Amino acid sequence: MTGKRKTLWVGGGLLLVALLIFFAVRQGPKPVTIRMIGEAYAPLDALAKMKGEFEQKTGIHVEIIEKDHQAVVAELDQELSSRKVTYDLILMPHRLLGKLVEKGQVQPLESFFGDPSLHDPTFKPEDQLFTTWWREIGWYKGKLYGFPFTDFTMYVCYRKDLMGDPKERQAFRARFGRDPAPPKTWSEYMDLAQFYNRPKQNMYGTYIQGQQHVALWYEWLNLAYSFGGNILDSPHGSEYGDIVVNSPENVKATEQYLKLLDYSPPESVNYNWDDALAVLQQGRVFMGILWHDQTPLLEDGSVSKVVGKMGYSLIPSAIGKPFSQLEGWAYLIPTESKHPREAYRLIEWALSPDVQIRQTLKGGASARKATYNDPRVKAIPYVPVFLESVPIAIPKPTVPESEQITEIMQKALSEIVTRKRSPQDGLNAMALEIQRILGAKAKMRFALTPDAGSPRQ
Repeated sequence: MTGKRKTLWVGGGLLLVALLIFFAVRQGPKPVTIRMIGEAYAPLDALAKMKGEFEQKTGIHVEIIEKDHQAVVAELDQELSSRKVTYDLILMPHRLLGKLVEKGQVQPLESFFGDPSLHDPTFKPEDQLFTTWWREIGWYKGKLYGFPFTDFTMYVCYRKDLMGDPKERQAFRARFGRDPAPPKTWSEYMDLAQFYNRPKQNMYGTYIQGQQHVALWYEWLNLAYSFGGNILDSPHGSEYGDIVVNSPENVKATEQYLKLLDYSPPESVNYNWDDALAVLQQGRVFMGILWHDQTPLLEDGSVSKVVGKMGYSLIPSAIGKPFSQLEGWAYLIPTESKHPREAYRLIEWALSPDVQIRQTLKGGASARKATYNDPRVKAIPYVPVFLESVPIAIPKPTVPESEQITEIMQKALSEIVTRKRSPQDGLNAMALEIQRILGAKAKMRFALTPDAGSPRQ
């Protein structure tokens, strides 16, 4: 190579490098993309439709993955355990919080909340959120790990058009000596289920979500709470207490649960929450228990035949005291998140007043109290019963063993529903298995019956 050519080659190379540096500086750093995952239902779908505003405001790109409940839990369990985490922000049911914290898989949020470059000082969660729900959903052993993505519970959803029909009311009054009304007791619930159970017309009084699925566990909990029962006797989900799952109250609750089968579609023993929603949408049942975040799909004319025909009420109580089930999905930041600061910015943006109102109008379940002062939100037919639910909500276990407890109970409840075990025998089996898992952390309060295969305690 001659000296002249060599000089030209070197000079050209330097010019190319200079141009690359110039354009790189002009273009700036590559925008950050954060990935999040959650359950594919109305609240997350609503957020996905609004995320462009956050992207435009911050320059942070957001990729949202939506999957069904169990798929989300399974995928995150595998990712978080392997420490090969591809998500920066996750949505998880709060019953799993203790497990995630004790395994070091999610990080505390105090440092982000206290950082003035990240935290909006007008966001005051201790005043602006439903405090009890936030403490159960986002806190563990006195530390902040998450914020509520949704606060929701379960209701009785019933056909108010049929209940209000003059001929139906007259016939019901002639048979039961009173007017039909939203049921406050299980006796009233059963009267309605019996009256509107018309199999020859492809119409049933109610249903159960009887498949061996987490839906069965959640639905049964409503019955347990309604009779004064529980799983562990503790004031907060993150605390251990006596094992009370085989209490007399829970036996009565389970016996009542089985009675619903008399007025349910025959295939109801195989239903999960999607099936329950479908039969209500199709008008094949008079009433049933359904999740708050499913109710918007009863009022959506593109998928439902019962728009404007549904009423919503608290679940019946057997002890004269109203209650609700405290549930929610939390925003959590994995320990291995590549962009935790950007993920936290998304959390606070999503919890801002305007976003919360719009998310609720599109099917969300806001944790922010002021959301429910908006006239448009007030007009949503199921909002009044949600607000009734807030102060009377009962927390469920969030201890590290909660996932195992849930799996044990799903299996035993399925055996009870399919008549393979009696209620008492199935509940005793649950108590023994929970005791085995918890060991010295908890003791069984109630004696086992002789047919449980174990000596009395």
